[in-house]
Amino acid sequence: MQTKLLKILKFPVCDNCLGRIISAQLLHGFSNAERGKVLRTWVAFLLDAKILKLDAIEPSNFAEFKFKNIKLEVKKKECYFCQNFFAKIDEWVERIKKRIVEYEFDSFLIGCKPNSEMLKREEEIFEEVGIEFAESIREEITREIGKKLSKELKKNFDPKSPEITILVDLEESKISASIKSLFIYGEYKKLVRGIPQAKWICGNCKGKGCVKCKGTGKLYPTSIQEIIEKPLLKLTKGKSSSFHAQGREDIDARCLDWRPFVIEIKKPKLRKIDLKKIEKEINKSKKVKVRGLKFVEKHFVKLLKAERRDKTYAVEVVFKRNVDEKRLWFLKSLENKVIEQKTPLRVLHRRSDKLRKRRVLKISWKVLSKRKILFKIKAQAGLYIKEFITGDKGRTKPSIAEILDNEVRSIKLDVIKIH
Repeated sequence: MQTKLLKILKFPVCDNCLGRIISAQLLHGFSNAERGKVLRTWVAFLLDAKILKLDAIEPSNFAEFKFKNIKLEVKKKECYFCQNFFAKIDEWVERIKKRIVEYEFDSFLIGCKPNSEMLKREEEIFEEVGIEFAESIREEITREIGKKLSKELKKNFDPKSPEITILVDLEESKISASIKSLFIYGEYKKLVRGIPQAKWICGNCKGKGCVKCKGTGKLYPTSIQEIIEKPLLKLTKGKSSSFHAQGREDIDARCLDWRPFVIEIKKPKLRKIDLKKIEKEINKSKKVKVRGLKFVEKHFVKLLKAERRDKTYAVEVVFKRNVDEKRLWFLKSLENKVIEQKTPLRVLHRRSDKLRKRRVLKISWKVLSKRKILFKIKAQAGLYIKEFITGDKGRTKPSIAEILDNEVRSIKLDVIKIH
């Protein structure tokens, strides 16, 4: 160890780097700065006893010592390895505090990008003295900043799920912050037709505004996502949202049972919000109602998407010709039968063309007029109900239109039960 120590002391080196390179993995309960101070003091004793010669090392490493037997008048130099980062660590901590002052959080994580010269010099000294008991400069910087921030801000250092991640970039001398999204679970009802589930950006202008979207950047004035996000973004001061739901209904369909969803609020400045009050605010809408808002973690989105629920639909269908009521009874043969569906023509431009097989679990009907029938259909998750009714030009078999031998003129569809 003495040989390694002398090789390092040929360079101006601070206590942190001296302790980190030589003995970071030795003895619990010491900081690297404390380890470095002990090592430096030991060498100072050897110098004063004239066991070591001063010309074997960098004299400025001992500027603070008062020797009895040797004369030394030198000024301390900048650390060759960290460029005096650890001497200026309090300045960086203050910069970080200013950078994140607008964000509300309870846990944080520090990341560090040392500059290229630091990394080069560290690699060179590791090659010369080895890394048996060493620690990287990146690890020490992140830990030491984390300790100071945790103490001053009274926040928890959390490497697994931090609410804010701070990157100290020494190459560019800047600080950036990554804010953990807020994930809020709930269930919604859609009470009107004509609005999409998620914000529908205009494909022609990509949201910038054009003639097609009348300068709005959107194809529809509002959506379920926008109605729910509005009070959330206002209270959290979040930047934007993403909407994750368990399935979706068509734009022209209503959802009269509670559909589970998670809304993700990105880059929130405030995290401690009253979801009961927000629920009441959202429910002032005549288009959408929500219930059961609660905070969840990110992994809940995956669980939500993976779950498949059967649904019951009420579908008002108007046919081209009068319906033969005797043929309606043939529809009972569809119960528990596999329906084969190729990707519907209406979504073929944005989805792959493949064959899906789903079952109709139960079907009943009520005759409203000679050409108008109200169907109640319980189906497996993933069955395209409109195409099951129309046949989609032969892409869905069998279909109601095929069995009734009657063309469909219009459909009004409601999701009435999500099982």
